[in-house]
Order: sequence, then C-alpha cells, then structure tokens
Amino acid sequence: MNGLISVIIPIYNVEEYLDECIASVVNQTYQKLEIILIDDGSPDKCPQMCDKWARCDSRIKVIHKENGGLSDARNVGIEISSGEYISYVDSDDFIMPDMLEKLHSALVKADADIAACGILSCEGGKQTEWGCLDMVGTPEQIYELLYNDTAYPVAAWNKLYRRRCWETLRFPVGKTCEDAFTTYQLIHNARRIVMIPEALYCYRIRPGSIMTSAFSLKKMDEEEAWRCNYKFMEQHYPLFYKSSFDFYLQKVNGLVRLMDEEEKILFSEQYRFLREILKHNLGYVIFHSKISIKSRIKLVLDILQL
Repeated sequence: MNGLISVIIPIYNVEEYLDECIASVVNQTYQKLEIILIDDGSPDKCPQMCDKWARCDSRIKVIHKENGGLSDARNVGIEISSGEYISYVDSDDFIMPDMLEKLHSALVKADADIAACGILSCEGGKQTEWGCLDMVGTPEQIYELLYNDTAYPVAAWNKLYRRRCWETLRFPVGKTCEDAFTTYQLIHNARRIVMIPEALYCYRIRPGSIMTSAFSLKKMDEEEAWRCNYKFMEQHYPLFYKSSFDFYLQKVNGLVRLMDEEEKILFSEQYRFLREILKHNLGYVIFHSKISIKSRIKLVLDILQL
C-alpha cells in the first residue's frame, strides 16, 4: 500500500474530546489514510461514537476489545495496520490539518525513517508551543538531543514512522511512560530522522492524568524506562552513556521531589530505593557528571537534603 499512512488512535473514556480528535484526522490534507480506532473497553459512549464515524468514512476501521491499557491498544493497532507509514494520535488530543502531509513530505524528501514535528500543549485555556529544531540527523545526533532535556520529544505521537521501525518493536504492555521505553529503540532502528519546527500536534493536558497526578506506584515505571535507556546506551552507544545516565539521575530526583512527606511514608520502599540511587551517585554527580554547573549544583543540594 504505497504511501498509505495508518493512523492508530487508542480510545478510552474520552467522549468529551473524541469527535474533535477523529475529525482532525479525517480532515487531513493528506487523504491516503487508514484510520484505526481501538476502543479499549471504554465504559462511556466512545464505542458507539467510533461505530458512527466508521459509517461515515470508509477509511476508518474500528476494533472493540477488552481494556488492556494504552500500550496494548497501540500494539493491536500495529498488528492490524497495513500502511507503509504509521502514526499515533491520542484520543483526547487533535492534530493540525496539514500535520501528516508535512511530516510525510519531510520524511520522503530527507529519505528518513522518522519525521517529528513541534507540539502545542493545551492546559485549561493556556497554550504553550514546543517547537522542534529544523534538521535531519543520524541516530547519534538525535540521542544527543533526547538526553539534552528531551530536545527531541520522547512522545510517540508527534511523529510519522516508516513501518520497518516497528518490525521487531512493540509498546510495553502494563507500563506507563510507554514512550520512554520505545523511543530510544526507534531511534536506533532509524537510518535518518528529520525534524520540522512547526507545532502541528496539539497535546491536551488533563487534570488527573498519570502525567499530572501525585506520586503512585505507576510512577516507578518512569525510573525503569530511563534505566533501560542508559543501559542500552552503555551497550550500543557508549559515547552517550554519561548523558543518558545524567538524565536518568535527574528523572529519579524528580520522582523523589514529587513525593510529599505522607507519600514518603506510604511508599517508603520506593522512596528508599530512589533515595539510595541518588546518594550512591553523589560522588559521580560532583566529579564526573556532564550536566551544566547550575543543574549539577541543584542536584547535589537536593541529594544532600535526603
């Protein structure tokens, strides 16, 4: 199916936002689409809404399944997709009308395997634009950006992929922070990656989501994901081992700082685990870390307060 883009949309409990999301994909200027709606056992009106959309547009396929989480839904979408290219849209987000056309054009022009665009984050009535660099890069160049405050966004959804990037890779079922588990491997699978600066993906930040909620056991998946990153770098890209390990330590510190005093008691085992990682690496941070002096001082002071 030359030129076909499979757009995978996992859906769960988002009836308030679903029509806007699907409409933004249906009305893309790039029309050669296979739109896969994965109803992940949604308890609201989403299943009926998906079926209604499928009756209106022959490009839409609907899968109704038992709830298995975001990763499982995306994986189901990958398995049944037939496009030469794959893209993801979360069902509470929406995309600009020309996002897929611009990503496809950039990918083909650069002979790249992944194309990424900037992000417009929406929280309440406030919008913040996070642009990408305008560049074509090798995996090594992209890793340098990924571990530099994620200047290459770790999210799966602001990108267009050639299908071959996913041949041996799937999202980790049962985990949160699923994009951090996969992005570093996708970069490795790509020969070349193109980035365009325009903010074409609209990411909605909702109260109560895993990204905005207080500390929970699910948050520990973030530690595991970035640990997998630095271990992969150590084995395959030793030049980026230090920067990935520095990034990991900052993520661990962020998890510790997320806990209030009650949560430190409630999740005492997890708190001790994270605290010991930081305390054990205090000497490394002082003498060997590659992060900026300002960030290093902050991290050292945070560790000394533990």
